[in-house]
Amino acid sequence: MKRIFFRIFSIVIIFVVLVFILRIYNDHKYKDINTFKFPEYYKDVTNISLYPTDIDGVDVNYVDEGRMQGFRFVPKEKSHKGLVICFGGSEGGPNFETANRLAEEGYETFALFMFGMKNQEQTLTKIPLEQFEDVINYINENIKDNKPISVFGASKGAEYALNLASKYPEIDNLILMAPSSYNFAGLDFNDYGSSWSYKGKELPYIDIKKSSFNSFLKNIIAPSIIESPISYKETYNSAIKEDSSSQEKLIPVKDIKANILMIVGEDDLMWDSLAMANKIKEQNSKAKIYSYKGAGHIFAGNGVLNSGKIRIATGGTAESNDKAESESRKTIDAFLKENHK
Repeated sequence: MKRIFFRIFSIVIIFVVLVFILRIYNDHKYKDINTFKFPEYYKDVTNISLYPTDIDGVDVNYVDEGRMQGFRFVPKEKSHKGLVICFGGSEGGPNFETANRLAEEGYETFALFMFGMKNQEQTLTKIPLEQFEDVINYINENIKDNKPISVFGASKGAEYALNLASKYPEIDNLILMAPSSYNFAGLDFNDYGSSWSYKGKELPYIDIKKSSFNSFLKNIIAPSIIESPISYKETYNSAIKEDSSSQEKLIPVKDIKANILMIVGEDDLMWDSLAMANKIKEQNSKAKIYSYKGAGHIFAGNGVLNSGKIRIATGGTAESNDKAESESRKTIDAFLKENHK
C-alpha cells in the first residue's frame, strides 16, 4: 500500500514540476510576442472617452439613438456616395479604426456597437437583429446621401452583418473579415444561448459546449494549464461536426441581394473562416473570396494574442499578416470604390 501511495505521490510531483517548468518556458517564449500595439480604447472598449474624436478633415460625433450606439464620421470633403457601417468582433468594440481610416479616404462612415452599450444587450448573447432598424431609421431621417449602404463586419461582427443582410434589403454591400457561415452560441456562459435573436426568438445555433471533449482538452484545457496559446478552431469545427442538424444553423444567404466580399487568412486559428467562406459561396455564387496564405484571423502580429489572462492563437506569421493587411486593404478599397461611385 505504501509503495502504491509513494508511486502516485511521485507521479503527481513530477506532473506538477513539469507543468511549472512548461509555464515558465511559455511565459518567457510568449511574454513579448505581440508585434503590434492595440489602441488605447481596447483597454475598455465601452469607454467612449477613450476614443480619439479630434481627427483632421473629419467631424466625429457620438450617436445615441435608441439601440443605435456608436460614432458617426463625416468627412469635410465627402468623395464617395452613400455610407459604410462598421462593426467589430467579440471584444465588443465598434471597429473604430476601420471607420476612421475610410472616413479619412472620403467615405461617410459609422463605427457601431453590437452590444454592451445603453439600450443594448450587455453581453454577446441573444442580440436582437431588429436593433439595426434604429440604424436604418436614423439614416433615413438624418442623411440625404444615404445610398448605397455597405456594412463591414469583422469576425463575430461578420456573423452579425451576414445575418443583417439576410433580413434587411437596405444593405447593398457586405465586407466580411474572417466570416462565419453558421450562427454560433453566444459567449455569455451565464446566460447561454444563441448569439442572435429575431422577432423575440433565438436563431438556431451551433452549441460550442457540445464540441468533442478531446478537442476541448487538447486545444483549450491543456494549453491553459501550461500557459501556451489556446486555439478555438478545432472546438468550433468539432461542434459543427457533432451537430446532426448543423445545416439548419447556416445563415440563410441564398437570397441576399447585397454584393459580398470575404477576406480570410488561410492560417486562421480562431475558427475556420476559409471553409466557412466557401460554405457561404456555395449558397451565394456571386460572393467573392480573397484568401491570404500564411495569414491568421487578424492581419496583425505573429499569430498569438496576449489578452492579459490568456494567450490566444490567432494564426499567421508577422510577415504574412502584414502582407495580407496591405493587400486586403487594396482589395477592400477597390470593392468600395466600385460600389460607391
